[in-house]
Amino acid sequence: MKTPISSISKRFQFRSKSFRLYSILVLLVLSLAMPAIFLRGTLPQNTVSQVDITQAVSLQGVSLGPLIWREGFNNASSWMLSGSGSAVLQVNGSLSLNIVFPSRTAAQAITVYHNVDISLDQSPVVTVRLQVSRGVSYGLRFWGMTVDNKSFTAWHEGSALQHRPGLGAPEIVSASLVTESSIPNPTLSLTGARITRMALYVEAGPLITGAFSLYVSNLRANSAQLTKANQNEVNGNFTALVADLGPTMATTTLYQVFVGLDIEGSLDLSYVPYLTVGAKVAAQGYTYVAKLATTYELALLSPLLVNSSPLFSGSVHSSSLIVSARTGMINFFRLDSVSIRFFVQQTGQGASLDPTTARNLVYYFFIFLFVIPVAMVILVVKVFKDED
Repeated sequence: MKTPISSISKRFQFRSKSFRLYSILVLLVLSLAMPAIFLRGTLPQNTVSQVDITQAVSLQGVSLGPLIWREGFNNASSWMLSGSGSAVLQVNGSLSLNIVFPSRTAAQAITVYHNVDISLDQSPVVTVRLQVSRGVSYGLRFWGMTVDNKSFTAWHEGSALQHRPGLGAPEIVSASLVTESSIPNPTLSLTGARITRMALYVEAGPLITGAFSLYVSNLRANSAQLTKANQNEVNGNFTALVADLGPTMATTTLYQVFVGLDIEGSLDLSYVPYLTVGAKVAAQGYTYVAKLATTYELALLSPLLVNSSPLFSGSVHSSSLIVSARTGMINFFRLDSVSIRFFVQQTGQGASLDPTTARNLVYYFFIFLFVIPVAMVILVVKVFKDED
């Protein structure tokens, strides 16, 4: 039979062991909390400054205007082939290119060139209706000549016109020749310049072999028609909206852009907002769709989201906000607000540690790496020793 004294003694030993375990737990929590207690606020943090633009310098809607050029596909000699692999080209009211790529460890491509004469002063937009086999990629490229007969390249890697996967179904691809010329040539004067050559290419990756095809049924160019807004509000049928935000800004510290806008359009309307600085896309938003409950949208743009470029661009000498319709048409647009946020860079002197902080860090690491581990080991040993 247990005596009251032995019961009290065991209960005291249990409480003593529990107290030691509790002490270990407290020391562990303190060791994890000490970085926040001692180091919080001692290192300089990146902060953000904000610039609000309540009114754009100018806002205009962009839509397709009159037809200025069209390819009739009635002269086979005006199309030239180049590249690896065997290909058969047929031009008779449409363009048909049948290709057989052999098996190779390197990528292969077939390109078909065509000489054109399209003035950039008319802000041409080229539209191509085509179909490319699955399993290969394709692209559209342009070259031009300035008014003083200086040649230039009017395409760039990273464009939505390059390395597009074949879908095996009809597609419509559009390209603003002014935009495609401005991005790789931001300092080149395009006044009086002309596009003199274009190319369509089909490419196969390493070890891809087989028969593939490119079929083009329509190739034309329309001039871009501009409609200026009245007090940041515009009505019509637009493919894009371009707001000139003034002189170019530094983008090295760009953080985020918030755009408040009202927008209405066709039932299939989807659009992407862009911030461009000169000819470069500095920030891009998500793909948005028109809402049923409200016309208002607060769009977020970020440099981390940039993966494409808009069909139309703003001036190469200023910063622009561009809302580009991906599908459908924009019928109404009002720009309510533009807030641009930048990281505030810390100076080298502000980022250095002062002597007091450095001394506290030494104390902290000494306690955390030596004192606390030793104390915890001792407590654990005593707890298990008492159990034995």
